[in-house]
Amino acid sequence: MTAKEMLMRYLYAVREAREMELQIAKLRLKYAAPSAIKYSDMPTSHDANHDLSDYAARLDELTDMLVKRYSKCIGIEIDIESRLERMPEDKQVLREILRHRYLTITDEGKLNHWEDVGKAVGYTDRRVQSLHGIALLYFPTD
Repeated sequence: MTAKEMLMRYLYAVREAREMELQIAKLRLKYAAPSAIKYSDMPTSHDANHDLSDYAARLDELTDMLVKRYSKCIGIEIDIESRLERMPEDKQVLREILRHRYLTITDEGKLNHWEDVGKAVGYTDRRVQSLHGIALLYFPTD
């Protein structure tokens, strides 16, 4: 696995967790919104999707999955941080570039923008991009 692939694992894990949060929000909205009262005396089929016990079971299942996904995110973040700490001491700027680029995920679920990484480390975005390539070479993949 390349350095970039190792770093990108965190982005993918965060996206999975956020997708699970969205599923939970949709499920809660579906059952929290009031439905119309039917006054017809005609027999209807029973819709199992509106049973509250099914809702509670599904919500519990999704919540457990969300906790597992966030645990995965934390595990990957700890792994990346420990690898960043193993980079040579004199490569602090390279370490910060990788940290700001790959461990700061935007609200849209994307990597931090080069401009923002540059502001954080005090370089132009063009310079940060060239240093990024060097930083990937120093990132331990073993």
